[in-house]
Amino acid sequence: MPNLFDSAHLNWLDWSVLGVYFGGLILLGFVLRKQSGEDLEGYFLAGRKLPGWLNGFSYAATCMNADVAPAYCGMTVMTGVFICWFYFARFGLALMIAALLFAGLWRRLNLRTSPEFYELRFSGSAALTMRSWVALRSALIALPAWTGAGLLGLHKISSPLLDWSIFTTLAVVIPVILFYVLASGYVGVVTSDFFQTLIIIGSSILLMMIVLVDFGGPTQLYVALENSVGSEAASVFPPIGHEVLGLVAIAAWTMGTAIGYGGDAAPMAGAMEGQRILSCRNERESAKMYVWTTLILFLLLATLTLPALAAMIHWPEVRTAEKKELAYGMLMAKYLPPGLLGLSLSAVLASIMSTVSSNMNFGAQVLVNDVYQRSLIKKASLPHYLLMGKIFSAGILVLGIIVAVTATNVIQISIFMLGLSSAELTANWAQWWWWRFNGWARLTASLGGPLIFLLNKLFLFPNPWFSFPNLLDFGPHNDYMIIFISMGMTLIAWVAVALLTPPEPMEHLVEFYRRARPYGFWRPVAEAAGEPLPPQGRIALGFIVAPFGTVMAATGILTLSLLYLGQWNGAVTTFGVMLITGTIFYVGFSKLIRPPDGDNTKSNAPKNPAVETVEAQVVENS
Repeated sequence: MPNLFDSAHLNWLDWSVLGVYFGGLILLGFVLRKQSGEDLEGYFLAGRKLPGWLNGFSYAATCMNADVAPAYCGMTVMTGVFICWFYFARFGLALMIAALLFAGLWRRLNLRTSPEFYELRFSGSAALTMRSWVALRSALIALPAWTGAGLLGLHKISSPLLDWSIFTTLAVVIPVILFYVLASGYVGVVTSDFFQTLIIIGSSILLMMIVLVDFGGPTQLYVALENSVGSEAASVFPPIGHEVLGLVAIAAWTMGTAIGYGGDAAPMAGAMEGQRILSCRNERESAKMYVWTTLILFLLLATLTLPALAAMIHWPEVRTAEKKELAYGMLMAKYLPPGLLGLSLSAVLASIMSTVSSNMNFGAQVLVNDVYQRSLIKKASLPHYLLMGKIFSAGILVLGIIVAVTATNVIQISIFMLGLSSAELTANWAQWWWWRFNGWARLTASLGGPLIFLLNKLFLFPNPWFSFPNLLDFGPHNDYMIIFISMGMTLIAWVAVALLTPPEPMEHLVEFYRRARPYGFWRPVAEAAGEPLPPQGRIALGFIVAPFGTVMAATGILTLSLLYLGQWNGAVTTFGVMLITGTIFYVGFSKLIRPPDGDNTKSNAPKNPAVETVEAQVVENS
């Protein structure tokens, strides 16, 4: 194992920058440890006093987990400038739908954790089973997988740059994460995310500028890219039939992430977002959280991937599945002088440590609240539950380490987790919009959906018998088609179960309706409750406005990409589209998401009887 301070690439100035970064995180843990809250709500939700923009910064940094430099820059060298369509498809529409149709509803319920929802919406053993299952799958399946993907991504950087083994990387990073998460709780996670996001953006912009200087300017970079790789790689629009990022892949990611998104605030593809919603100060701020997440996340990914165009020119040999994820480390080693190299490495550490810390905090929260306190030890002291939360945090990190040392490909983890979670996504909307959807249908989707996906992935599609006459052979798009087919099969299964089993007791549905005021098909429940019907057309308006927000954010990134390559006329056009769609989205958002009248965080009583909410004394850190 190489000596940590005898690297061929970093000098004393770089190590000094890294030392300041790690020291800053440790100092942050000390400073914020008294503001972490003396109760569970303070420790895990920062007293529900956070603004949407701060939670948006935090969630954007968290979403950078498996999509940090090695994965996204690796995809860039395999595609080109149009890599942006991958994150447009993966995040854009889904986040806007969640902002306009679901964020306010979740915040309105005033829950401590998102799995609590299932005992409000459903009744009996099915409700408790769902609550426990969602908490366990989040903490023991989804979060360790994403934590491991992040740690693996970090190793993809440190390997070519520092010549570290994965064990050396983990030995350096893990103690720092453990300290500031366990010491400061959620307020420390969010505050550190904000500063780490600034580090990521700042270092990425510096690398962008250095690459432009090296090539002589934007136009010269475009010419070099077109001459070396071809006009396809220099276009901001993807070829329809591209093997890696063609129309099928973009449609698959858009549908696989947007359908059902928002209806479950603890999905396997991003389980910690419920914590961001529930810690916002009111419903409008929770909706703004998703909008800020989209804008900041797109900016993070654009500034991260645009410099990778230089790797396509300098190192054609990395354009292979085996070597593509080494591109960003090679860029850093080539372009960054002493000091800036340490800063950029700090940014990579920041992006991954942000996700790991969020996963640890949220996973511990749901394990304590929805499993340990709910079903195992119901009447222990508050210090006992806080201690168990810290123990669970460390346990999730250990599981993530196991994933990191056994997995090999960051993007493959993403695709597998997308498939595992997408099969059940249609049920996430149904539980909010259709009164007839019951607990047994929810269990069918949540337990049967992943099983259907695994059956298709591991047995049905690989079986040569089913390939005749090539009906289930989609070549490079097989993974996406497996996801589509699994979603359809799961939809049929849960609809059948919902229609063949009795609905939830009317008194239970009435209590949920009065508290949540959901949209959609609730007429029988509204009439039984003597309450107004859901607003007509509210869901349709949300779906109409959401694409304008997506296009606004996407055309902003297309404008930046075109400017980076000196395509001035195209940049003017996309900038104009951004202004038009942004104006329409702003008007629509303002109409659908009204400012709060007073303190709406307490407007919906009664609170969940299983949860005792204590007023936290946490100041806003921004």
